[in-house]
Amino acid sequence: MAIKASSFKNWCTENISPQSWTRICLKRVDDIRSKGYTLKEMEDLNPDIEMDDELMESLNSALSELYEMTVNESLLAAT
Repeated sequence: MAIKASSFKNWCTENISPQSWTRICLKRVDDIRSKGYTLKEMEDLNPDIEMDDELMESLNSALSELYEMTVNESLLAAT
């Protein structure tokens, strides 16, 4: 299931802090670039980016490493 990056970013901002999304993206910059995105695109999200399962897992893993939490994909799909 493709998840919009903005849903993940909004969840992080609301549940952790406004800077959390940037930290997560920086931790996984190589994975983001390998998918053809830049950090600026991930920060601006205009037009919104649909993340594949692999990128979603990578960012969720970074979330776990940095904040000791994860987000369920079903929560992101609903937003």
